[in-house]
Amino acid sequence: MSCENFRELISLYIDGMLDEEEKTNFESHLKACIDCKEEFEEIKSMIDEIHNIPEKALPDDYHKELMLKLYKQKDENKFEKKSSKFNFMKYSTIAASFLLLFVIMASLSNMGSKSSYDNAAQKNELAKEFSGSYDGGEVYNSSFDMPGDFAADSYEKSDAYDGASPEESSASLEQSINVRSTENARSSEIGERKIIYNSFMTLEVELFDDTVKNIREMTENSSGYVENFSSNIYYSEPERDIYLKEGTIIIRIPVEKYGDISRKLEKLGHLISQHETTENVTEQYIETEGKIRMLEVEQDRLLEIMKKADKVEDLIKLEERLTQVRTDLEIYKSKIKNWDQLVAFSTFTINLREVKEIEPIKAPNPNFMTRIKSSFNKSINDVRETFEDFVIALSYNIIPFVIFILILVVGYIIIKPIIKIVFKKVIKKPIVKKIIDIIQKRREQI
Repeated sequence: MSCENFRELISLYIDGMLDEEEKTNFESHLKACIDCKEEFEEIKSMIDEIHNIPEKALPDDYHKELMLKLYKQKDENKFEKKSSKFNFMKYSTIAASFLLLFVIMASLSNMGSKSSYDNAAQKNELAKEFSGSYDGGEVYNSSFDMPGDFAADSYEKSDAYDGASPEESSASLEQSINVRSTENARSSEIGERKIIYNSFMTLEVELFDDTVKNIREMTENSSGYVENFSSNIYYSEPERDIYLKEGTIIIRIPVEKYGDISRKLEKLGHLISQHETTENVTEQYIETEGKIRMLEVEQDRLLEIMKKADKVEDLIKLEERLTQVRTDLEIYKSKIKNWDQLVAFSTFTINLREVKEIEPIKAPNPNFMTRIKSSFNKSINDVRETFEDFVIALSYNIIPFVIFILILVVGYIIIKPIIKIVFKKVIKKPIVKKIIDIIQKRREQI
């Protein structure tokens, strides 16, 4: 498992959403890679700290005061309804009298009032956009469920709003953040681009272990590190002490040494294939930085409002929102850190395969002596191989052959006395004796 795949699975591992195979590979890489282990511990500690933020306890008389306020508000609402019915008839006549006056004044009003209403509508739209989500996911909402009384008091007390309504203040905040984000994005684009370089190679080498050693030394001398390494024996002849290996080594090299290391690696063996990729993450990097700045602005604003809050329920809601903002900040900062590491160090994935010629390699256009020597070597090799095959076959079949011989010997020893006894009994019979006498007489006549 590569470090990049490891970082993508950190959240799933912490949430317990990996299957057994992925979990085993994840834990194996966690034990093997020091850098990934440090990053995992940092993320886990941040999440633990966030989860361990204590909830502020409510006052003992909170429930009693809340119920009193609710009953009081209920009585006030009833009184207002009765008063409104009583006063409706009383003030309807006065309202009708002033209606004509309002119509005349509206016709004589300045056209500039229309433009002011248009500006107010535009500010409300900006405030809604600012309080919404971006990039398809809710990151923060400046208009979270804040009590109306507290919101109004906070806006009145804050000098930053200058007497403006909440919608107008949100719109002005959105405009200022957008201007700063645009300026910072342009300056980042003018600066260095964020490009991730990856190279994939397949090499055939004569000495696997020596090649791996050279790659490790080359990596250390270039201020890089080995991210992952694995190998296995794909062909073996133990009787001839031949063991051929293959494996993969992944190294991370500073990006400024990418070309030099690539050329050195190509010279370590016979290059079978090579593939290079580049990924430009400049745009995502700039967008993420902008989101971080916007979240930091919201965090500062929430802290400023919390200093002026005097109600427990308001503080609870503010703390919940502040916790969410800080969590999002840590996630985006972790993305920035991951991109910085991928951009600063290029990744080389090298597949190595050890090859070995059993017979001497024939030189082009060999002379007579060279051909004789080559044929002699081949003949010796063939005789040796034939003898080795015979010895191997004999060693394989020797035990069954010995068992078979033993069975024959034991059978002969057991059956021979039986045959003699049977033969003697048969000879003693009259019929057999007559047959034997007849045969002997015929032999004598002949």
